[in-house]
Amino acid sequence: MKARIGMKAAAVMIRSGRAARIGVMTQAACDAYELPEGFEYCSKLNPVIEAVSALDRVKAVVRILHEPGGCPWDGSQTNRSLLKPLLEETYEYIDAVETDDRENMREELGDMLLQSVFQAQVCAHDETDPFGIDEVCDRLVDKLIIRHPHVFMPDDAVATESDAPKSAEETLESWARMKQKEKQRKSVLEGISHAQGALPRAAKVVSRVAKSANRAQLEQAYTVESQPSDTGHDHQYADRIIAILRDAQRNGVDVESELRCRLRDLECAIERIESENR
Repeated sequence: MKARIGMKAAAVMIRSGRAARIGVMTQAACDAYELPEGFEYCSKLNPVIEAVSALDRVKAVVRILHEPGGCPWDGSQTNRSLLKPLLEETYEYIDAVETDDRENMREELGDMLLQSVFQAQVCAHDETDPFGIDEVCDRLVDKLIIRHPHVFMPDDAVATESDAPKSAEETLESWARMKQKEKQRKSVLEGISHAQGALPRAAKVVSRVAKSANRAQLEQAYTVESQPSDTGHDHQYADRIIAILRDAQRNGVDVESELRCRLRDLECAIERIESENR
């Protein structure tokens, strides 16, 4: 009992020390930021100047732009109208990463952050079910902690070799099991977005089937004869693509990433040929 009380006291001390360090860090972040030249005397930016962290500055400027007295375009946006820029910024960040463009990564990662904060700002003004970025962040932190029990064990817990995943693959399998339990999914298809393109959607279906405990039974679906489409096609090309996706899954290859990289090579070759023939 005394040991447990001592551990609780130590935990309080750790939290207090951490809070002090965070206070110093956030104050340093606040002190280090300077408004762009020419905007130093705009009182509307006071919440940005007074923000205690970089993320709080983003939240403050997005809130100013979205609320009355801000930008007419920002104020008229909805969660649906922001889907297109969200998707575009995601693809632009992917391009920056896959081309090792560090400067553009900084830019595009910021744009992706903007989309998240902007979406949450719009959600906060929903009349029936409002929520903001802080709730989103707290739910995310809870999820990350709960799905990593092998990392965040109580200080007095006794870990065994069998408790912790021994590889990245085992970690993903453990994550998938916990996710299945949390969401009480009855099908491997639940949660696969129909809004994404056919190729990434097909890759996700193939991946889910391959990781399922009922893999042997589910793989029988690949042998079911497809029905001809309205145009009379028998889906032979689609079946070939699915076969390639299954082969890639077995070999740990991301087909879409491979295809994007190959397309860049192809586009460069096309541009070179066009340049030579001008």
